[in-house]
Amino acid sequence: MINFKKLLEEYKIMDWLKSLDIPAYVVDTNRNIQFWNKAAEKLIGYGMEEVVGRSCSNNILKHIDRNGIVVCRTDLCPLVMSIKNKKYFRVPFAVYSLTKQGNRIPVSVYAMPLKDDNGNVIGAIEMFEDASIADRELSKAFEIQQALLPKEDDTVEFVYYPSNVLGGDLIYYKKPWIMLIDISGHGLAAALLSTSIKLLIDSILEDDKLSISELPIILEKHAEQICEQNYFSAIIGKLEGTKIKIISCGHPDPIIFDNNKTKIIEVSRTFPVGMGLINSKIDPTIIDLKNKKILFYSDGITELKISKKDMLTSKGLEKLFSNTQDLKKIYEEAMKKNIDIYQKDDISMVLIKGHK
Repeated sequence: MINFKKLLEEYKIMDWLKSLDIPAYVVDTNRNIQFWNKAAEKLIGYGMEEVVGRSCSNNILKHIDRNGIVVCRTDLCPLVMSIKNKKYFRVPFAVYSLTKQGNRIPVSVYAMPLKDDNGNVIGAIEMFEDASIADRELSKAFEIQQALLPKEDDTVEFVYYPSNVLGGDLIYYKKPWIMLIDISGHGLAAALLSTSIKLLIDSILEDDKLSISELPIILEKHAEQICEQNYFSAIIGKLEGTKIKIISCGHPDPIIFDNNKTKIIEVSRTFPVGMGLINSKIDPTIIDLKNKKILFYSDGITELKISKKDMLTSKGLEKLFSNTQDLKKIYEEAMKKNIDIYQKDDISMVLIKGHK
């Protein structure tokens, strides 16, 4: 049994953390809090005696991310990632901590593993600091981007998890049209481009007689003036009665859920938009949606690294989709498999549900 307090004293870790003006605490591998410094007490409000011996995995600190996921209850926790991967881990965006007074404050989080003389991980240190100023600026842009998201209904639901607060994925839904667009790059530049593309699509679809076969060609004609050096992949769907017509512009093939079985469906495809290669119409794939569900997704999820050599792939996502059709749970299960120290690309999923 490790005498954690003795170990911290031996390596003078407590002396170092006590001298820091940065809020910090130490956990063992079970995420039981072993030390809590004065700066953490000042920011969060809890004294050392109120938290030491308790597990932060029992949601003592109640960290959530911008999407409302309770980080402390998942393997997305920075401490878990640091302990599991034996590496320094930084969350490149704010998580939100609940103070003793009941206020949510954004904090930037840094975690590093603690190792014994043999290199075995015995715990981790988490340091965090108030990120209110940066969060206010990003929140303004985030609110604008979120306002572009469509409304869900009994036919379509979706999740959108940018890799760094702002992302370049665009989910478009105005019946009968459903699209998932993945813009090259991410961050502020891609987010601004996604806004321009949405406005362009709105303008194009004012022609309510437009066929799905024509849309990729029209997007290509306009792409040069708004995309410059960027391009985007897209999966385009158009609902017609109980059926959906689908064309992929360089986008991953969708996955269908039918009678408790899943299958990746190869659909009609052309090139990504913005490369100057789309110059002819293509007939769409037509799928009867009755009693079925179809999953559109960006490659941010299929390209998650699950080992040094392997990615999740569409086959891995298909397996997760067969276990649950809850998009938030699919995301959480995929992130548990992720061995990278953070989510490197934007992740979006759109579920289209047929009816009886």
